[in-house]
Amino acid sequence: MFRIIQPNSFYVDTNGSLCKILRTKSDTVHYQRNGHNCIASMMRFQHDFEFVDGAELKQIWDDIETAAHLKKLRAQRAA
Repeated sequence: MFRIIQPNSFYVDTNGSLCKILRTKSDTVHYQRNGHNCIASMMRFQHDFEFVDGAELKQIWDDIETAAHLKKLRAQRAA
């Protein structure tokens, strides 16, 4: 299905990493993943990335927050 790729929208790559769209051109997509700016061709992006809607995005952010909190608690217990 064809989807217009909008800036400030979120996608998930094949590894499950959350990616934020920075800007698009007619042949490339500029996105941010894990704090790094990346560029992909439009064809590769449409093949390798999946759109994330609002509910899925909230769940992903909650999972990231929970993982960070657990990591902090484990570090405190180890100290």
